[in-house]
Amino acid sequence: MDANLKKSIAAFSSIVWSGLLTLLKLVVGLMTGSLGILSEALHSALDLVAAGGTFFAVRVAAQPADEEHPYGHGRVENLMALAEALLLLGTALWVILEAVERLSSDNPDAALHVELSIWAFAVVIVSIVVDVNRARMLYRVARETKSAALEADAAHFASDIWSSLAVLTGLCCVALAPMTESGSWQHWLLMRADVFASLVVAMFILHICWELGRKSVENLMDKADTEAAATIRRLMTENMPAYPLHSVRVREVGNQPHVEMVVQVPRNLHVDTAHEITEAIETLVEQHLPLAQTILHVEPTESLPDTPEFVIRRIALTHRFGVHGLVLMHAEEGFLIFADLELPKDAALDNWQVPIQAFRNEVKRHLQADAVVVHVEPQIRELPSYPQPLPPAEKWQRMVRSAMIELGAPLPSDIRTYNRGDKHFCIVSIPPEPSLTVEESHTRLTMLTKRLSAALPDTARFIVTYHGC
Repeated sequence: MDANLKKSIAAFSSIVWSGLLTLLKLVVGLMTGSLGILSEALHSALDLVAAGGTFFAVRVAAQPADEEHPYGHGRVENLMALAEALLLLGTALWVILEAVERLSSDNPDAALHVELSIWAFAVVIVSIVVDVNRARMLYRVARETKSAALEADAAHFASDIWSSLAVLTGLCCVALAPMTESGSWQHWLLMRADVFASLVVAMFILHICWELGRKSVENLMDKADTEAAATIRRLMTENMPAYPLHSVRVREVGNQPHVEMVVQVPRNLHVDTAHEITEAIETLVEQHLPLAQTILHVEPTESLPDTPEFVIRRIALTHRFGVHGLVLMHAEEGFLIFADLELPKDAALDNWQVPIQAFRNEVKRHLQADAVVVHVEPQIRELPSYPQPLPPAEKWQRMVRSAMIELGAPLPSDIRTYNRGDKHFCIVSIPPEPSLTVEESHTRLTMLTKRLSAALPDTARFIVTYHGC
């Protein structure tokens, strides 16, 4: 069901129940003369007005943004919640003034008299049952739709439960008063229990007034959502460590979070690449803050200083070979550097002795290393030749999938084979496994690549990788 329709239905049901309870409490309050029930009737009457305002507010808030309101109409819910707080404040003041007047009356017997009947108890019990169910329903919809107006209604009716219990306690005490000796402190206290219960109701109302008013003013004043900002910082650290978060601000307009972020990216990125990065970050934010509107500014970082790894790789390239497997270690014997050098697999090793020694000397000079140890490996960039042609594409893909299933590997999400003459290169993509670390992922993919090559020997060179990586 659409969120706006959910809010409208919840608000309308609140109007219906508020109207019924107001009428019922007013009739019974006038019949019994109970200030507690009359204060509850007035409270319910204001709830009826507030529920009508809430219904109006959620309908207005559902309107899409326009030229005059580019951030939407969600603020109307905060305004309505503030109006409810002011209405409740008026209710609480009336109840307190009426209670003080009755307690200080020259004719306390008349002022404190309550006509007890089964209806007095029934209306309070019915009110409690209705408010319990209504508050639960409104809280649920408010959480689902992030509606400030419905949350205000739910808070009202949750407080009504406790205030109704206070009134019920007051009625029970008044009913017990005739059983006590006239003039005793017990009789004095029980006769005034209904008025004291009304004061308890007023205290509940004042508390709700403060909470609703404070939250509404904070939202209208664009108070920052520090908890959401901290969540975004954590998400960026965990999921986008390559792009440091410079600053983030989060505020809510109605039920919609608005996020402003400044993210640092390498200064030499192409604009299309920078755009792709911002879209990925916006998606990450929206997954954890539904309905969020994110404005993201990318800020170019300064060029990174040369690290020892960059220096070593640059020196290797000047001598026409690749390098990997770098290890830099400060040991008791001094600063040690180890590197795997990639040389043409068919080249005579004697022909590369001079470049290798030149590489070692250059690394020593640039990094003041005490020892540079190298391990020579054949280049793997050149594909091997396979004399037998591959079967037709459909049959070949079935063979690869069957081999992966027999290995107990995940079912491939994509299989792509590239052919040029007798050179065949097959890339097998499997679904990502986010729970694995980089080291665990490398070990797993290397193992699957070796086992797949063994399962389909002399066919193609295989690479198993994660889809999308």
